[in-house]
Amino acid sequence: MDIEREVIEAYFESNGFLVRQTVRAEDPSSKKKPGKLPVLAVFNPLVQENDTDLGFRLFTGDLSKIRSGLVALLGWGNTSFSNSLLASDSRLLKHFKQETKDDRVAESFDVGPELMGGGFGNFLRLLVVPALPRSEGKLGETFSYFKGLGLDGVFTLRSLLENLLRQSLPSKSYHGKSIFQVLQLMKAYELIREPQLEMFSE
Repeated sequence: MDIEREVIEAYFESNGFLVRQTVRAEDPSSKKKPGKLPVLAVFNPLVQENDTDLGFRLFTGDLSKIRSGLVALLGWGNTSFSNSLLASDSRLLKHFKQETKDDRVAESFDVGPELMGGGFGNFLRLLVVPALPRSEGKLGETFSYFKGLGLDGVFTLRSLLENLLRQSLPSKSYHGKSIFQVLQLMKAYELIREPQLEMFSE
């Protein structure tokens, strides 16, 4: 599992969700068409149903409104995303459109019947991206585009990391969760500081 998928898995598990990798056959490699996005199934046993009033931009505070979902990753490692895209809202939106063409998102959420059993029920189609546009205009345009792909909500990787950073305590043991161990070390050597109480601005 690459580091971004481990971040997503650790994030949902540490916030009370059951998490599993979706079961599907691997696509044959193709230079003309990118493969499916990695997808995790998440289930919150303490929530009765998905909230119908859930906003599209999602934060940790929204997790109490989510019962079940499929979470796809459009990240650094499985796309052509680069640091330079963070400086341009227009290029960021263009990147999203380029990486999600040819029904890539729809095919990624096309899971088998084995996942739909066991009370998983109606699920949300969620996406994790490296960042979102900062201007309201481009942000609204991005949300409209994502909604057109059938998505129900979007997280940023930054907000997931911010939450995990809050949870990584020097005195706690995190066996099997290397992301927490890395954050612990970075805190211990003062390479990162505690985030402010408010959400990071994006």
